Amino acid sequence: MAIKPRRHAILAILVLMVLTACGFHLRGTGALSLPPELATLRLTMRDGGANPPLLTEIRHALQAYGHVRITDDISAAVPILNIENENTNREVLSYDSLGRVSTFNLNYRVNFSLIGVDGKPLLSKQSVRLQREYTFDRLQVLATEKQSDFLQTEMRRDIAQQILRRLSSLRKSSEPQDRANSP
Repeated sequence: MAIKPRRHAILAILVLMVLTACGFHLRGTGALSLPPELATLRLTMRDGGANPPLLTEIRHALQAYGHVRITDDISAAVPILNIENENTNREVLSYDSLGRVSTFNLNYRVNFSLIGVDGKPLLSKQSVRLQREYTFDRLQVLATEKQSDFLQTEMRRDIAQQILRRLSSLRKSSEPQDRANSP
């Protein structure tokens, strides 16, 4: 016995209504709620060169999801998001029966801090770490390298999102203090 298409449509609408009523939204579709003091930020990175990929990714994420204005003015009195270091390494996870590498593990770690306008840390040194594994095919070296590059790009994007969520948690941790201090 087949269910009529009309019942499918009604069921789909009902499921969507329930999901939206509970506050569900797809990852990356909602704006982050950052504290008002982070409306303008300066980004810095040690040994980052002119335009490091991680800094670019964080800049795009802050502007897209957090609606943050980024300034490069060193004299501006704004909080500073400092990317202290970024480490990427690759380690062997397994070997095949002939003793050749078959699986690698990519590790990516970023340390950062947030310094307030007064020079005091709003977020002391934080660390975000990700790891991904991928298989190595010696017969398709170019494709394997592309896979590694793709994974590193995705990990950079994930790290940027995690940093934004940590910045967003500042708002949640400061709200009870604000209520406690209000008359």
